[in-house]
Amino acid sequence: MTSPDLPKLVLGVFASGLLFVAISALIFWPLEELLEGERAARPKFKDIAYLWFYQSYGLWIGAGIIYEIAFLLRGHLPSTWSLFVKHQPFWLQAVVALLMAEVWVYSVHRLSHRWPFLWRFHRVHHTLVDMTWSAASRQHPVDFFLTIVGANLPAMLLGIDLRSIALFVFLERLYTVMLHSNLNLDWGWFSKVVASPNVHRLHHSPTCRGKNYAGILSLLDVLANTYQSPNASVKVGKPPADLTNP
Repeated sequence: MTSPDLPKLVLGVFASGLLFVAISALIFWPLEELLEGERAARPKFKDIAYLWFYQSYGLWIGAGIIYEIAFLLRGHLPSTWSLFVKHQPFWLQAVVALLMAEVWVYSVHRLSHRWPFLWRFHRVHHTLVDMTWSAASRQHPVDFFLTIVGANLPAMLLGIDLRSIALFVFLERLYTVMLHSNLNLDWGWFSKVVASPNVHRLHHSPTCRGKNYAGILSLLDVLANTYQSPNASVKVGKPPADLTNP
């Protein structure tokens, strides 16, 4: 990359974060105001800054880390793996990328509630009690990069089509904003397959601890017996005493 290209790249990354924030605001801010009225939490500048940074420079830094690790490790993998993957249809590569990423997100999220070392970083996200779209990226940098790098590294190692990875990252980031929005939305029985805002709201609630860890695929919670329905009225699960949510 030549030096004249660097300012354009920096500006482009800057603008990509602004575009993501703008898209999120145009979709979810009016919905919160219309559907929740006075109960809608007003966006905070700090949360907007988190959202912008992580969806722009944060993602690019994460991509750089993923690329370097994948470059170092790929030489130790059989070349037949990448050849096999490249001959698979795009939709299958996208599904595999999603499944691998979601398994990582679920696993590291659950571990972050169990292991004090990881909880010290993840607890920043759990200062979010009043759900709102603008606070979806309220995270410690260690928590963010551990999640984003681990979720996408396996797909890079296997040589999965970068378009499927980029598509997943964009949809997952936008879906995460919706999950944290202050919207009374649930998918009924399908919430046991794909998480809804009501399902994830329970995870942030003091009445639901040790449940609903999944990012998008709440089916993982069902399979691991860590799923709680938004309609449940009982308190379930109790984390270790030193890992209590605020």
